[in-house]
Amino acid sequence: MDFTVLNRGEKIAGLAGILLILIMFIFDWFGLGSSGTVQGFSFGEATSNAWGSYGFTDIVLFVTALAAIALAFTAASDAEVGLPVALSAIVTALGVLSLILVVISIISPPDFGAPDVSGLDHSRKIGVWLGLIAVAAVTIGGFLAMQEE
Repeated sequence: MDFTVLNRGEKIAGLAGILLILIMFIFDWFGLGSSGTVQGFSFGEATSNAWGSYGFTDIVLFVTALAAIALAFTAASDAEVGLPVALSAIVTALGVLSLILVVISIISPPDFGAPDVSGLDHSRKIGVWLGLIAVAAVTIGGFLAMQEE
């Protein structure tokens, strides 16, 4: 494998894919806390990473990250991959889908199955913002790789 032959888009997509996987595991994405008491009970704050926050979106994000990493590895290897569509186009499409899903979850954060009562605060943690940046970088990297082919 020769990683020096990668173009700019493949480098960006591969690195962003690795970072996205790390961000999904390490950082908290969403929190659920109370401001005061809720129906007589006082709660702390419960936070979770991407795997605990989503039901389906986390799988899409993981597949997107794996596809971005695969783009860099297949470009660095001499092997011919017989795909009907260029891998950079697949990464770009998955990146756009993931970007839409993350933006939707930022606008309407997951409720973790909590009852809809006043006093519960749904907070967005640093992980969701870093994840948004990483997904945007995967999308841009896939698009640049697609343009350079």
